[in-house]
Amino acid sequence: MKGRHVALVAVAGLVSGCTTTIPGTALPVPGPIAASTDPCALLTDAEAAQLGLRGPGAPKAAEPQYRTPPSCTWSSSNPDASYDGALQAFYSTDIPIGSYYSTQPNGQEQLGGVTWQVYPSAIGDFICDLAVQLSPNSFVALSSQDLADTSKACAIAEKAAPVVAKHLPR
Repeated sequence: MKGRHVALVAVAGLVSGCTTTIPGTALPVPGPIAASTDPCALLTDAEAAQLGLRGPGAPKAAEPQYRTPPSCTWSSSNPDASYDGALQAFYSTDIPIGSYYSTQPNGQEQLGGVTWQVYPSAIGDFICDLAVQLSPNSFVALSSQDLADTSKACAIAEKAAPVVAKHLPR
């Protein structure tokens, strides 16, 4: 009986000795918790709404035959906007950025602490693509357009880029 009592006291000591209470409030670690490769995870519904977009985004599977990575599209919250005012995000994990774009970037912009390359569209100035390479075979691209005023083609992509940058892996 005495041996059993010693064993119970030893176990109780181990269990109670392993906890320490630290005063204060637990806070999350700054930055992305876990970067998702789901393009629809690049914007929350609340972030989309702040950008004038309607969430949730509509996912589209990759189309390997066209070398197109998975994408997500958020429509404009303006019912009269049609395709203008929409945002499309692509998240590639297996296509080099140079294989996706047939042209070289024609500039770059610092948005949200990230250097985004500006790619011209092969089909016209009314479409604007901002892209950031994450690794040799991984990139994120944001695409917006404005058919009525080509000078505003990048407006939604530029507005979304700092928000999306918060969701990119660091």
